[in-house]
Amino acid sequence: MTALSSTTNGQVVDSTMPTRKPLKDRLLTLASLADIGSVEALVDGIIYRDTIAQLSGPPGSYKSFCTVGMSVAVAAGENWEGHHVPTKGKVVYVAAEGATGLRARILAYCELSGIDPDALEGQLFILPCPVQLGELIDISEAVEMVKEIDADLLVLDTRARCTVGLEENSATEQGKAIRALELIQKAADCAVLTVHHSSRGGTAGRGSNAWDGAVWSDLRLEGGDLMARIHVEKHKDVPAGMDYHYRLVPHTVSKRLMPEADEPQRRTLVLIQADSVSGNGARTNLLAAEKNSSLLLDILRTKLTQDGLPGSEIREIALEHGMKRTSYFEALKLLVNSNKLKNIGSEKRTHYVGMPAFFPAADGP
Repeated sequence: MTALSSTTNGQVVDSTMPTRKPLKDRLLTLASLADIGSVEALVDGIIYRDTIAQLSGPPGSYKSFCTVGMSVAVAAGENWEGHHVPTKGKVVYVAAEGATGLRARILAYCELSGIDPDALEGQLFILPCPVQLGELIDISEAVEMVKEIDADLLVLDTRARCTVGLEENSATEQGKAIRALELIQKAADCAVLTVHHSSRGGTAGRGSNAWDGAVWSDLRLEGGDLMARIHVEKHKDVPAGMDYHYRLVPHTVSKRLMPEADEPQRRTLVLIQADSVSGNGARTNLLAAEKNSSLLLDILRTKLTQDGLPGSEIREIALEHGMKRTSYFEALKLLVNSNKLKNIGSEKRTHYVGMPAFFPAADGP
């Protein structure tokens, strides 16, 4: 195991380094700066590789729903709610406040987004306890963990639970936590996303502003009434200042995926991209879903034969016509509920055929 120790002033250092590279040997010329390369997106517009980001927001602003969906998307290599995910990566999700309900949230996002949960095996790892950034043994084990897994993303949910014993308002104490997290990050050159509660009456992270200066990305989340917005307060080397809008939809995980759980245990929310921004949230969402179902219906009128099509093929056709993934699944559900389509396959290998209501009535004489 990697050994870590503390200097006399309490700063965490990595004692496994055989020698310290002199500063003069770290000097770069203008030409050698090109070797560093540019930052690469992990979740475009949100998280970038080999950086530290913080997501701050008040209680009840859907922070965990946001980070769970993002983690699943990265692990599966699927785009996340309007944000491009260039390639799949391994994710370690530290559920520092406990993992109760996390399985339902993960499976709900998979089901609503068309992601096979089996694709997450060996890609998404859950740690159901905090990593204490003030405890040398925890830091040492976390370094080994991300190195062994070769993690691409480490999520700390929440930062407060991972800094127990460190004064939240002290720049010195929080500086120790930042340094410890940097050691963990560098062990695998992974991105780190910390989830933190905001201060009262604002969206900035609670406590010392040492984190605001240390992080590469500062993300502010506001949410309520099943609507959410991420404001990009800061990215260090790519454009910032953007707002991204989302909404929450209720979803009950199928009995097939959670056979041991009763229905209340399978109910949860899923954060998805908002189709539009409006004060009439529910009505706007319904109208958007109906519009998307009409669009999908028009597409299928020229593609669907009497024998039907596999669900995977219908999905590809819809995406080729510019439909968003979540919009497609909502539209498909409406067409099934309105008895226009029927799944004659299995839940895992769907195959849809048109019902009588799907085919236009023949013209009369």
